[in-house]
Amino acid sequence: MTRRETEALVGAFAALLTLAIGGAVVSALAGDTLVPVAAVLVMAFAKGRFIILDFMDLRDSPSILRTALIAWPCVLLFAAFARSITVALF
Repeated sequence: MTRRETEALVGAFAALLTLAIGGAVVSALAGDTLVPVAAVLVMAFAKGRFIILDFMDLRDSPSILRTALIAWPCVLLFAAFARSITVALF
């Protein structure tokens, strides 16, 4: 592993830690309103994207595999947000 790759990996790890702490703080301080829920879900998507592209080393992989793996968290987060909207409305 070269120095540049190590620095990129450490940067991605720092971003993951920042997003994890930010998500925990937002979810702890916010109520059941939709804006904090959406913010936490966006942070969760960003974390998933970092993990898929950097830690699974798929940044330079074929686009079909990369797209499929990024679409999976999108589907899950969309379902979670749809549930939050349903609970908030009913």
